[in-house]
Amino acid sequence: MVMFEQPEEEDGMEEENTFEVTEAIPDVELFEYKTSTSSIHVLSGAWIAYSHVDFSGNQYILEKGFYNNCADWGSQDTRICSVQPILLAPCDGSKMRKEVILYSQPDFQGECHIFDHNQEAVPEKLQTKSCKVSGGSWVFYEDKQYSGNLYVLSDGEYPNLTSMGCSPDCTIRSFKAVPMTFSVPSISLFGLECLEGREITTDTEIVSMVEEGFNNHILSVRVNRGCWVICEHSNYRGRQFLLEPIEITNWPKFSSLETVGSMFPVRQKRQFFRVKNKERGHFMSIQGGVEEVKSGRVVVTPEVEPMSDIWFYQNGFIKNKLSQTMSLQVMGNVEPASKAVLWTETRQPIQTWTAQMSGLITSLTFPGMVLDVKGGKTYDKDHVVIMPESEERPSQQWEIELL
Repeated sequence: MVMFEQPEEEDGMEEENTFEVTEAIPDVELFEYKTSTSSIHVLSGAWIAYSHVDFSGNQYILEKGFYNNCADWGSQDTRICSVQPILLAPCDGSKMRKEVILYSQPDFQGECHIFDHNQEAVPEKLQTKSCKVSGGSWVFYEDKQYSGNLYVLSDGEYPNLTSMGCSPDCTIRSFKAVPMTFSVPSISLFGLECLEGREITTDTEIVSMVEEGFNNHILSVRVNRGCWVICEHSNYRGRQFLLEPIEITNWPKFSSLETVGSMFPVRQKRQFFRVKNKERGHFMSIQGGVEEVKSGRVVVTPEVEPMSDIWFYQNGFIKNKLSQTMSLQVMGNVEPASKAVLWTETRQPIQTWTAQMSGLITSLTFPGMVLDVKGGKTYDKDHVVIMPESEERPSQQWEIELL
């Protein structure tokens, strides 16, 4: 950008001094430029101008264009002492960006605070009136240390407290990210205490228990898989409860609610990831045949073909980026050390899986069986196999790395 120096009155007839800027300048006077600027021409990029040296004081964001006077860039005087370009932060490519942006006024106005990690205590001076959420779902609490009434928000923009599900006088005092899980959601509701009586099991949201024909007087709850939000009233209104896999034998005592109005599983956007075997230190990948849409051997080796070690989770299937129509399956008789392959999804029975960010990758189709690496000294020692869950086999421990 080019900065035009404000000429002094007695030198008004002289040619004005210009300063072409291509990098961060902590003090413009070091370059023989006065701190009074009449106009600015931003040729490319975006910049921040500061009223004091060393990037301090009032800030003015300058985008591409011409600024005739200080009012154009939002200042009441011409003082600019330091400037710097706005640069893209380097991305390490290994983590999904999770972020919460809180605003002190509705419609994303007022003071803005950006957070990329859990907050046990939001600063007292920050009164949240609107927010933006990215990188998954977050749960907001009315009290510090993740306590009090809560509100679960997924990716999106919330211009006011009502859109967040909050009351007009609500205060947000802590929040945290909902943990990433790879599972087919499932929840069971029971008409009696201790998980007895008439059972309602669902894997999808229920907008209104009454309107969809269910008894809303629930006495016990079991979350089988995934994360669920249970709401006091229909249409996801009223008090909310975020539940990970758990058994609640007395729901009214746990929640202080007489009825359940609605519920929904916390949905997560598709995420690409690599799967590392903790014992081997190598990533799970496929070998051969996928381009011909036949099958692919699933192995854990240091040598991988391009993109063959990139996976994603979809409706219970573990799928590889190289083939959208195939998924991780076990061929033949399902017995200890049966090999895992990439195979067409039309095969029966449908084979689905559940996994955490760190730990076991468990079969939902064959209870008690988990992914493992065959091991030994034979030619197929690197093959991924299915085995009964065993604490004595460290090769059953996996780590998922988001891309």
